[in-house]
Amino acid sequence: MQLIISGRNIDVTDDLRRQIEGQFERLVRYEPRAARAEITLWEENQRSIAEAVLSVDRQPPVHGTARAGDFRTALDRLHDKLARQLKKRRGRRRDRRVPPPEASPDEDGAAT
Repeated sequence: MQLIISGRNIDVTDDLRRQIEGQFERLVRYEPRAARAEITLWEENQRSIAEAVLSVDRQPPVHGTARAGDFRTALDRLHDKLARQLKKRRGRRRDRRVPPPEASPDEDGAAT
């Protein structure tokens, strides 16, 4: 997966880059077709904000934003939000493939 990491009016340290790379590599297990992730970090009113857009082949993108006192916590929350969305999306895809239940016969033996 291609990662694009940027900061608005801040410098993204190597430690933060390593944390982002590790967390977003783990997201691939939920959606193997994830092609690109754009992560933006910035500070606003003494809060650290992390935002991500995850592009998935042939599907709408997944968006997430998290706020916290520091960037590490914001990134952890962002990872959790994206993982939750991807799990939910994967469950919906699998539910569609389940065949409909067969009609049960009533007391006369005829199907409904």
